[in-house]
Amino acid sequence: MERDAPPSALGILRDRYLPEGRDVPRRTRLRAWAIYVVLTLLTVVGGFVATFAYDVWSTEARLREERAAQVEVDQESAPFTSSITYDTSTADTFSIVLDRPLTAEEGETLQTVPATEVWDFLRPLGGRLIRDFGGLQTGPPGGWSWEEPGATGEFGAAVFNMNLLSTRTSQLSIVDMTPVNISCAEPTAVTVVDYPPAGQASYPGVVVDLNDNDPTLYIADEGPDQGQPYFSRRRIDLGGGLEPGGLRVEALVQGRSCEWEIEARYVDAQQNTDEVLLRDGDRPFFAEAPPERPEQYWLAAYAYGEAEGRTFVPCHETPEVFSCALGLGTEEVPEF
Repeated sequence: MERDAPPSALGILRDRYLPEGRDVPRRTRLRAWAIYVVLTLLTVVGGFVATFAYDVWSTEARLREERAAQVEVDQESAPFTSSITYDTSTADTFSIVLDRPLTAEEGETLQTVPATEVWDFLRPLGGRLIRDFGGLQTGPPGGWSWEEPGATGEFGAAVFNMNLLSTRTSQLSIVDMTPVNISCAEPTAVTVVDYPPAGQASYPGVVVDLNDNDPTLYIADEGPDQGQPYFSRRRIDLGGGLEPGGLRVEALVQGRSCEWEIEARYVDAQQNTDEVLLRDGDRPFFAEAPPERPEQYWLAAYAYGEAEGRTFVPCHETPEVFSCALGLGTEEVPEF
């Protein structure tokens, strides 16, 4: 007795999915199978294509949303921050002021202290350093010119380096800085230790006269732009991976010490304009002027003429000497 042959795989599939084609001619069945396979492949491939197209579309939409969210977060962060460091170097001319007179012992020591060490000596005693004004005076309309500084005791200058940093991923530009909230008062110092200027000097950065009715930051760099408003010629670019910016600021005062702030206007990558108020941390900037009639006035020996080996001479004890009288403002400068 012969056993029936086991059904083939094709037969199983035929009986499973096309039972009605059992008695159909073989060629017709093969054609039907071919059509079925092709339709199945088209369905699978179409599914992959549709899925891929959706993924591409959704990815682009998601990236747009992420970029929009990043821009929003970027805009919510501070446009830039600032920090300053006052220049207390004594390489150039300077004055040191105190709110009290020096004692007899301190005065004796001062007369023998080298000028390069006088700041180290007086700072622990309450001394404050005032940089000598560089000599940029009001000149032609729209600019300043370099002229001889005024008499000792009238002018003072605070110099600081301003560091500017933006963590934004998009760039922005500081296009203007304006001194604001200027508040001045009489100097509080009663003692002046003076190392007067031996010549003129200029430095890269800006200079501003806080006594002016419309204080403006002028270019102090040597060159064709010197004495012109800084932000009419330049700008400061920050953010977007750029290096931090910086600016050397010299603030001039005359006869009165002043607190002040800076209002910085910027433009971001979306052309939005806004302002940031810059200060010395939680305090305003400060520029101090020496008093015109100090109780004690010590002058560097090189300006005295008859120093007798002393580094600084007590002009308040010898006001009749010409150099001391000039420094105290009691003598007019002769015309030659």
